[in-house]
Amino acid sequence: MSNTTGNGSHKPQAGDLSAEVRSTVKSELDSILASPAFSHSNRCKRFLSYVVRETLSGNLDQLKERIIGVKVFDRAYDYDTGDDSIVRVTANEVRKRISQFYQECSQAHAIHIDLPRGSYVPEFRIHPVNHGEERQDDHGRAYGEAVSPYAALPGEDSTLPPSPVRTEAPVAAVRAASRAGTTRRVNWLFASVALLAVAIAVAAVTWGILGSREKRAVPRVWDAFASAKTPILVCLGTHNIPDQNATPSSASEEHFSDAVLRRDIIPIDDAAALSSIVRMLGKKGIPFRIVGAEKTSLAALQEQPVILIGAMDNQWSIQLTQGMRYRITASFPAGPDNPPIATIADAEKPSQVWRVDFSAPMSTRKADYAVVAREDDATLGVPVLIVAGLGNLGTLAASALVTSDALTAKLAAEPACHSKSSFEAVVETTINGGKSGPPSVLRLACW
Repeated sequence: MSNTTGNGSHKPQAGDLSAEVRSTVKSELDSILASPAFSHSNRCKRFLSYVVRETLSGNLDQLKERIIGVKVFDRAYDYDTGDDSIVRVTANEVRKRISQFYQECSQAHAIHIDLPRGSYVPEFRIHPVNHGEERQDDHGRAYGEAVSPYAALPGEDSTLPPSPVRTEAPVAAVRAASRAGTTRRVNWLFASVALLAVAIAVAAVTWGILGSREKRAVPRVWDAFASAKTPILVCLGTHNIPDQNATPSSASEEHFSDAVLRRDIIPIDDAAALSSIVRMLGKKGIPFRIVGAEKTSLAALQEQPVILIGAMDNQWSIQLTQGMRYRITASFPAGPDNPPIATIADAEKPSQVWRVDFSAPMSTRKADYAVVAREDDATLGVPVLIVAGLGNLGTLAASALVTSDALTAKLAAEPACHSKSSFEAVVETTINGGKSGPPSVLRLACW
């Protein structure tokens, strides 16, 4: 049943795993993909589903970075894996989410699915059955024994590569030792048990320390941008000022002064928000380039990590929040005297809405709102930071939040954000005399 290619290498067969083990792995995969740890990331779900199913099918030659990029993330076959890190970024994210799944799920699992660092080939750790239960799989092997997609069945060639499937305890070996009749073996067994108990105690203390550190870990705003191999794309809205003196005959004859004075205008508050964000990028040594939202395509946003500034004049901020809990909506009623309508709505509590009345004079406006979010976006396939106010003062307050220590402190103080990698917050700023006050986080969701 083993298959050897022309160069002498072995290609594992799907039939090398028993039907029951394969079924258990698939059930475990379904449970992981349906869990809260994965429910908000289609990109991570596609990645994990692909690598597990290809492993079960014996197609380990398909688990290479370039092939995963092509088949899972629709990259061109000749894409530059050095510049496009989507597979590596997603693999790291999947490892975090798998760890989160097993930390949050208290029920016993017959099989654990892991993705070892430095590899895109998942490992399946099979837990042993209770003593006295002599269950066997379809090939007569006791549960608790190492079962591998590489392993030969009885009577076949067993000179094969190491198994990616691990067990928690070698049950068959323990049973054989327990049946040994000599005093020496009994003494050896007790000594081994004592040593094992000490090892378990040491491991428990070690994992307790590491586990507590992991639980204290919270989403990091800038880490994904600091590790990027290409300049960050900072995308914000711009405005064009129409020339009231232009005639139909001269409309197509734009002069240089018109292009400079009337095109790609940035409001002063958005410029201040941009300044604080790029100052943070410069402080961290993160290269970047700035583009206008209206002149940026979806394809351009998919090429590198993205920071989106503003909402009402940035269609991408509005579009990318639609898959999140707190969603920005904007409409522009027809007519010169009809002001735009902007809101932030809670998808889980539709009655909860934050809005800004743009029809009211600036001097009477009491508050502005914003969404601040950081995730590895499933639509773009790259890390995204959204700093989007309904009004300009909301954007300014949101930028002050992400460039200060206040956001990190807020994430660390929220137990639901521990061991999570993505977050979304609704931010409020009070307005007094046309100026915004300090940002305040009204709602916070992490996943």
